[in-house]
Amino acid sequence: MATSLFRGLLLALNMLSSALVYAATTPGQPSVAFYYGNDAPTELLSQFDWIVVEAANIDHDQSRQLRQHGGQVFAYVSVGELDAWREAKTLVAEDALVTRNDAWNSQVADLTAPEWQRWLIEEHIRPLWNAGYRGLFLDTLDSYRLFAPDGDAAKRQQDALVEIVTQIKRQFPDIQLVFNRGFEILDRVHSDVAGVAAESLYRGWNPSTKVYGAVPDDDQAWLYAQLARVRDDYQLPAIAIDYVPANNRALARDTAKRIHDEGFIPWVSVPQLNQMGIGLIEAMPRRVLILFDKAKTEAGELAYTNAHRYLAMPLEYLGYGAEYRDVNEPLPSDTLHGRYAGVVTWFNESLTNAPHYAPWLQHQMENGLRAVIIGDPGIPLSGSLGTLMGLREVSGLVASSLTPLEHDNLVDFEGFPHPSPAPQTSYQILNSANTSHLTLSDDQQRRFSPIITGPWGGLASHPWIFEQASETQIRWNLDPFAFLKRALALPDMPIPDATTENGARYWMTQIDGDAFVSRADMPGTPFTGELMLSDILRRYQVPTTVSIIEGEIGPEGLYPQHRATLEPLARRIFSLPWVEVATHTFSHPFEWESLNENDLAGQGVTLANFNYNLPIPGYRFSLRREIEGSTDYINRELAPADKPVKVVLWTGNALPPEKALAIADELGLRNINGGNTSVTQSNPTMTNVSPMLRPLGRYLQVYAPQINENIYTNNMLGPLWGYRRAIETYQLTDQPRRLKPIDIYYHFYSAASPGALRALHQVYEYVLTQETLPLFTSAWSDVATQWYHTGIAKQLDSGWQIKGANHMRTLRLPADMGWPDLERSRGVAGVRDINSGRYIALSGDRNATLYVTTSQPQVPHLRYANGRITEWQTGSSGQLSLGLAAEQVPLKVALANTHNCQVSAPGARIEQRDNATLLAFDRADAERIEVRCATR
Repeated sequence: MATSLFRGLLLALNMLSSALVYAATTPGQPSVAFYYGNDAPTELLSQFDWIVVEAANIDHDQSRQLRQHGGQVFAYVSVGELDAWREAKTLVAEDALVTRNDAWNSQVADLTAPEWQRWLIEEHIRPLWNAGYRGLFLDTLDSYRLFAPDGDAAKRQQDALVEIVTQIKRQFPDIQLVFNRGFEILDRVHSDVAGVAAESLYRGWNPSTKVYGAVPDDDQAWLYAQLARVRDDYQLPAIAIDYVPANNRALARDTAKRIHDEGFIPWVSVPQLNQMGIGLIEAMPRRVLILFDKAKTEAGELAYTNAHRYLAMPLEYLGYGAEYRDVNEPLPSDTLHGRYAGVVTWFNESLTNAPHYAPWLQHQMENGLRAVIIGDPGIPLSGSLGTLMGLREVSGLVASSLTPLEHDNLVDFEGFPHPSPAPQTSYQILNSANTSHLTLSDDQQRRFSPIITGPWGGLASHPWIFEQASETQIRWNLDPFAFLKRALALPDMPIPDATTENGARYWMTQIDGDAFVSRADMPGTPFTGELMLSDILRRYQVPTTVSIIEGEIGPEGLYPQHRATLEPLARRIFSLPWVEVATHTFSHPFEWESLNENDLAGQGVTLANFNYNLPIPGYRFSLRREIEGSTDYINRELAPADKPVKVVLWTGNALPPEKALAIADELGLRNINGGNTSVTQSNPTMTNVSPMLRPLGRYLQVYAPQINENIYTNNMLGPLWGYRRAIETYQLTDQPRRLKPIDIYYHFYSAASPGALRALHQVYEYVLTQETLPLFTSAWSDVATQWYHTGIAKQLDSGWQIKGANHMRTLRLPADMGWPDLERSRGVAGVRDINSGRYIALSGDRNATLYVTTSQPQVPHLRYANGRITEWQTGSSGQLSLGLAAEQVPLKVALANTHNCQVSAPGARIEQRDNATLLAFDRADAERIEVRCATR
């Protein structure tokens, strides 16, 4: 025992000494991730500097996405083994394969065999090079020890391995190589190597027994010495890949930190490397997997599902984008804990796919993925799944026998749940780790819980989720924000925010082209476009996106007789500097999902007695004609030469198919419209606030922040002044939570009546009193789209890494996290605390780093601006230089903590107020604002 204790003490001292030398002499190392699974989570992996993948599971588009932030992608190459699953164009000679590795179902190669060397380079590596890979991760470098463990036989294999490395570098001179082990040949090839990895330094997995566990001390000491030699003698990144159970994220974090503290680069995952593990950074999952039953959804459209309509918005506010999958399709086989924040379902009835779905869900939950189950679970929560959740399902309860006993603040959000005649489902709690948020009793004094959270997630059963007073009056009983945060155990982190920039709420204005051909109920019956130009567009010179419908005013449209008047009018509108040019398509589809390619226009009358699109004579529907054709017409006939169409404003029910989004993306057009955000004081429910995004395939539809005047005016049937109620929507989507930017969104027919036009003026005048940052619709579409992809990662030193935030430039910081430490952070311009939250302004650097502290910032920073940062430089002692530009409006800026500083800004009116400097300009931009402070 004394000998063992001495050996352990000596090992600890050697490790400590080596780590101290490393900390004092070695610069920052790359963050490294390994992922061999299918359907790689590119939004997470792209946050790393080095990304090792199995190229067979990555397509070209995913490979491009992995590189989007400058990361180096390494393709996995098995140098010493042939995997059974790997397809080969030519067969490997049997003589080159000398034994098997049963643990991994592979054949082990003789590295000296010319046939193997040729196959390895020509059949495996060259295709990777041709596919664009400039990095290789060379694995199984010591598999030869299965048949040549030592002596001359092992030396011959090592010599061959050196020759293989030399050949690779000779034929592909720019390629970067990372080894998995290969310690025996490093003396001869280290100058050709970018880094060296090894598995199981502290935590490992036995492929024979399938058991995780701690690595024995002797094995630790040997591998530690090898990695230290890589790091210290060869000055190469030394990477330790350790394995812990998928559901033990805390152990993974502790192991990664321990590896890092010893001076190595960590990656901690599962042995299949199909889980998002933890390295120098922990990429925070910002997606939630939402499953829906497409076969039982109206038109198979996810926009009609309860999960999309009611849950996606609170998830977005909490910082999480929705990723939708049909529960009837093959579900992801990889380990999803660490990739998604959780899985969410809201089914309306039992699933036909239950035999496949139930074991999939249980497997993912056993591996740590939290589940939120709302409405009908779709499957029985019984048997082993019920045991896992600690619940016993009770169905068929009679509503009249139920009495609410107690509830907490997750219930009674907009109304209190009342039993309904609908069939009741509830649960008895069997595990004390579960929490009941609503407790009922029946006439036999039994206790049930229809709303529960636990270590597995949470559930909320019908009919306790909503209170439905009428067909149009639906209110939440459940607090969706608090319930989702608790059920998914969402961590406190900086939240990307698409409502605000530089402390100001975004404001955009957009006009759908409908009724440009109509005449106003005014003296002289002018065209609505003429009144809109004179009364609105020339009066309110703010960024405005204006569209027309080609099928109304173009030569192939319904009203060619008005072309001579309307086309010049459109040109005058599009020539205004504050107007952005958009298309509202060719035939204005009303029901996108009902139209098929080559359908004759005007066919298919809906229940509301509308055609599916405008009845343009002889026109057969074509998505390309709708988008590309109308864009070409506007660019050719109406738009200034230097100001082409930038946006497509979706029409009708605004549910374009994936192909339409693909065409817009191909043309470089931004897209917006859809959603139905129309919350008002007479119906102040969050059920009337739509999500921001509708994902389809790899594309994103961007919904309008608020709906247009149709909803407020009952489709212009009255009250015609109704659009002024949009002001209520702006207020209710700002307090107590800022859920949306401001969108003044209307059609040309708002100029058709005096009442509608007055309401439009009222809306503009209200918005002008608010602290806003006006921008074009195309710019906000970029913000919303980038919000979905922005990466947030926790660094091991407690800092936060933010990648891909040059359009989306705001983080909302939970108050419990404190304040930004502006002196340590990079790419962080300022902070503003308002009733809606604490908003951190980013400078527009695609790679920012945020540190937080308990104290408010004491250095000069940006508090508010109605423009965007164009330049940002900081110096010592709070010295600061910045440039800003507003869009078509005079620039206003507020700088905080400037009481001991001199502020200069050519052309600005400068006012000192409290501890701030206010700057007002007559122009829209300030190329340079300088802040020079006395030495503190």
